[in-house]
Amino acid sequence: MCGSVAYRAQTGDKVSVCYCKMCQRWASGVFMGVLTESFEVTKGADRLGVVKSSDWAERGFCRECGSNLFYHVSGPGYRSVAFGSLDDTSGLSPRIQFYVDKRPEGFALAADTKEMTEAECIAFFAPEEGDQP
Repeated sequence: MCGSVAYRAQTGDKVSVCYCKMCQRWASGVFMGVLTESFEVTKGADRLGVVKSSDWAERGFCRECGSNLFYHVSGPGYRSVAFGSLDDTSGLSPRIQFYVDKRPEGFALAADTKEMTEAECIAFFAPEEGDQP
């Protein structure tokens, strides 16, 4: 939002939507992320804040204005940038919805996507017992 942090990312067209309570609190609604193949901070690395938000993931934000920038999973290497932080979102549409059993009442996407419940997400993303994230 303020331009203090800039990044370069190679993305495809896969947009994910997450309804977990942590994303609801972080994004004040749903979090929409775009899957990345690469991610590099090109400006303001000293202004980038990173918080470990669970046993398997971290979230990045601008320390100047608070804008959400990314969500990275350490386990299977799932890395996404915040949809709203992209300059060009043309051609992007939701492909998957996470934590659909936590979706607030009245929230629904028009797109037909794959859906995963909380249990399915935890089974997929959480590190195996004894693994170090």
